Amino acid sequence: MKARRTRLGGLRTKIIVWFLVPTAIILSAVAVLVFSTSRRAAEELAFSRSEDRARLLASQLSAEIETYRQALARLAAEPVASSAREIQAALDDEWPVGLLSVFDAGVLVMDPDGFVVASPPRFEIVGDRLPRLLAAASQTPEGSLGYSDVLRQAVGHSDVLALAYPLETVDDGDPGWVVGLFGVEPGATRSKTFYQAIWSLYIGRQLSVERTPAIEGRELAYVTDGQGVIIFHPDTFLIGEAIVDTVPVARALTGASGAVRVAGLGGHEVVAGYAPVPRTSWVLVTEDPWVMVTETTRPYVRSMIGLLVLGVLIPVGVVALGVRRITEPLAELTEAADRVASGEFEQAIEVRTGDELELLATQFNTMAAELRTSYATLEQRVADRTRELAILNALAAVVSRSLELEEVMSAALHHTSSALAMEAGGAFILECEGLVLVAHQGVSTDFAAAIALLPLSVSIAADALQAGVPVTREVEDYPEGSLKQLLADEGVITVVSVPLVARDRVLGVLNLISRRSRTLTDEERTLLAAIGQQAGVAAENARLYAEAERTAAAEERNRLARDLHDAVSQTLFSASLIADVVPKLWLRDREEAERQLVNLHRLTRGALAEMRTLLLELRPAALEAAELSALLGHLARAGAGRGELGLRLDLREVPDLSPDVKIALYRIAQEASNNVVRHANAHELSIRLDADDDCVRLEICDDGVGFEPCRAATGGLGTTTMHERAAAIGATLTIASRPGEGTCVRVLYRR
Repeated sequence: MKARRTRLGGLRTKIIVWFLVPTAIILSAVAVLVFSTSRRAAEELAFSRSEDRARLLASQLSAEIETYRQALARLAAEPVASSAREIQAALDDEWPVGLLSVFDAGVLVMDPDGFVVASPPRFEIVGDRLPRLLAAASQTPEGSLGYSDVLRQAVGHSDVLALAYPLETVDDGDPGWVVGLFGVEPGATRSKTFYQAIWSLYIGRQLSVERTPAIEGRELAYVTDGQGVIIFHPDTFLIGEAIVDTVPVARALTGASGAVRVAGLGGHEVVAGYAPVPRTSWVLVTEDPWVMVTETTRPYVRSMIGLLVLGVLIPVGVVALGVRRITEPLAELTEAADRVASGEFEQAIEVRTGDELELLATQFNTMAAELRTSYATLEQRVADRTRELAILNALAAVVSRSLELEEVMSAALHHTSSALAMEAGGAFILECEGLVLVAHQGVSTDFAAAIALLPLSVSIAADALQAGVPVTREVEDYPEGSLKQLLADEGVITVVSVPLVARDRVLGVLNLISRRSRTLTDEERTLLAAIGQQAGVAAENARLYAEAERTAAAEERNRLARDLHDAVSQTLFSASLIADVVPKLWLRDREEAERQLVNLHRLTRGALAEMRTLLLELRPAALEAAELSALLGHLARAGAGRGELGLRLDLREVPDLSPDVKIALYRIAQEASNNVVRHANAHELSIRLDADDDCVRLEICDDGVGFEPCRAATGGLGTTTMHERAAAIGATLTIASRPGEGTCVRVLYRR
């Protein structure tokens, strides 16, 4: 079963399919194109034939019906008597037998006003006025044969066609009309002269008059008047029906001739040719069954299918024979590749084709030989790679858990020395004065002290820093000098210098020492470069961390200095001035002196509160451990002392408050109190703190000048910072203020 699947999905089958599918597509496209072209040509020929036939039949019909006009013309040209009786007598001589017998519905003579002067006796309309016949006669265009459209119940109760011809004189010289009438009725037969004449044309020679389904499968033609009413149709029971909405009739009524593919009156698809009947308002339409048009293309379809089959089968057979020469060597190659995949590398195949297959076999034999060689050293390479990855992972672990430069460099030096079996080494950071030793191992104390600061000009590190890659140098290649002697006394034979790189900047080097001659492989150089980059990033992070600590400490010292100057220093200065004045004032105005002593007491208490607050700021752990109510009390007393404000406190203990929430609420109160002292020009400061099981409420209010709320919306007066602190703990902060009505900051924290 497996072999069968291999054959069906093999290269031979694929090549045959790859050839067969495009060939079949191309041949099919050509066949379809040829067939569609020939069919289109047949259709165009059928359209042209239908149009020509319609125009020919229309011309023949026009010529045929013109003979009836000549019969009326002969009557109109003969002298007639002036009395109605004589006119009627002359008419009776020619109809229903004689020259006018072709008008099966009768002949009328009308005066210019449309009154009937003479008519067949059966009509009994002599003296009646027939305006529709008068209109049909008098509105005949110049050059027309004079035939009207179907006139519904124009004479008696009959539908007729009228042919009018002018009389020379009637009744004392006034003009009138001779009108011949043809009956229009369903089921008309050839017994009527008018229809017999139409049947005698080409149409009649092709069709049977019987109303059978066979008519719908044969050629036919029919005639309509200018209103689309059928005058003639081989199925005579359709005579009198209106079909003005059909496509060929509608187009022909515009005066156009042509052919179109439509559904015929019988419901079958046909090619309809159409043309106006010359010198009338009538149109003639022919219908050729569409199946007769397509019938001519069927032999071509069968021929094309046969050619298509031959065009596919013959090339497939030829290709199948030729592909065999290609697939047999490939089968041998596949079998040998399967054996190689199973671990049997002793494979070689021989192909003598002189083409690409022979070249492919040669390449396979070379590959098998290289695989034999590579497999022999694969385990060692995997072990080396695993060791390299372990070193990098260990170094990454040290870097991730520590930002101390000495610890990181010691770890990098230890792991690198172990990986390369180097006995000793040192880690240096590049400073302005040279290379500064930050870590070492495996060297004597005197040697470490001697290399604590190395000038770049005498060290191998200069070459490594300039090249940006690990560099190896034997001690005997060092220039003569104290460093070479120092290395020789330590027993060093080879020195490897690895640059520490971070952000395309060299930060220092790792110098590895071996007490035997050592040459680095390409893999070892790649590993050292990776270690240098990772250790360089660690050194850069440690430097940035130390710099950030120094910057933070400097900023904190500056802030404390500003607070001491703005708060405690100013308060103590004011207290000092009052203390100097009180003794003298006591002798002059004891009451004023007592008031100043009260101020002095308030200032010293405020200074004490400020100092306690600053001491808490210096000890973050103490700030987190203190109760929020105590912190707010120190803050309120310090602010009241600085701003000479009255103070109202309503502070309750809030247990189980996390340090983050406590510090955030404290900072918000601190910012609000500072705003009161600096900007509010207030007389009283009020701080209220209470809590329940669900929420904590903090409120800082003053009776100062207030401000417009829009100032708070734009971030003035520290409102942005307060909003950010509230948002950080999920609290809601609102600021209510109006000019002259003070300000109130409220914070609601839901537990």
